[in-house]
Amino acid sequence: MEETLKKLVYAGVGLAAQATEKIEETVTDLIKKGKISDKEGKKIVDDFFKKSEKKKDSYESKFKSAIEDVTAKFNYVSSKDFDALVKRVVKLEKTGVKKTTAAKKAKATTTTAKSAVKDAIKG
Repeated sequence: MEETLKKLVYAGVGLAAQATEKIEETVTDLIKKGKISDKEGKKIVDDFFKKSEKKKDSYESKFKSAIEDVTAKFNYVSSKDFDALVKRVVKLEKTGVKKTTAAKKAKATTTTAKSAVKDAIKG
């Protein structure tokens, strides 16, 4: 799943790069033919970049929301939660806590979290 998401992001970046190149080529061609002035060409390109940036922000927000929905739906452990659990377990181990019920639960939770992260990566 992670690989598919990466491919989707790379495809979007590639498409944006191609669109940018095409706009710049078209504007340059129009300037050379004398159909628009340098000033107009620069304005067209600048407007394109401004609109592209706004769209990029919108798509990033939608993409992030979709990722969060998928993560929640499949009950994946977030890296933030996983890191917090690992730190907690390490702290407990360093303080020399005997294997109490709480320590066993923490270890079980860490094991479950590690397993969930591995499964998510395998996707």
